[in-house]
Amino acid sequence: MILSKFNRTAGLGILSFALATAIAGSAIAQKHGDGPQRGRMLLVFAPDENNKSLIDQYQQLERDIGEVESEDVDVVYVIGDHMVKLPPPDMKTVSGGELRKHYHVDDTGFRVVLVGDDGWEKKRWSEPTDPHQILSRAADMPKPKSALDTK
Repeated sequence: MILSKFNRTAGLGILSFALATAIAGSAIAQKHGDGPQRGRMLLVFAPDENNKSLIDQYQQLERDIGEVESEDVDVVYVIGDHMVKLPPPDMKTVSGGELRKHYHVDDTGFRVVLVGDDGWEKKRWSEPTDPHQILSRAADMPKPKSALDTK
């Protein structure tokens, strides 16, 4: 079956991507001081890497990844309670369970949560969502100060 073959090969890829690009946890909720600014994030929560909704969302986001990146939105996959390593400057590791608790997502739930650079939730969806719909909400949010400084 094509889906199960995709699950095996993409599941590990999704998990690796999530661990490499995650920006979340308690560092998200901290107010930004003089330090580096966080960007806007799209958190994709799934109970496991074989979740059909996760696979659908992943495929949709990969198809439009250029647009997602051009809007300065970091996509973070939170799968189960796997540990998520924060990228620089934090370099902390946070469990998926902590993120689920922080964003009120149950252990078996699939959710897509758009988070502003202030760490606050801006919008959430309970099923795979078209990236253009997500980006239309992100476009209404201010860009991180660091992104504005480079223009």
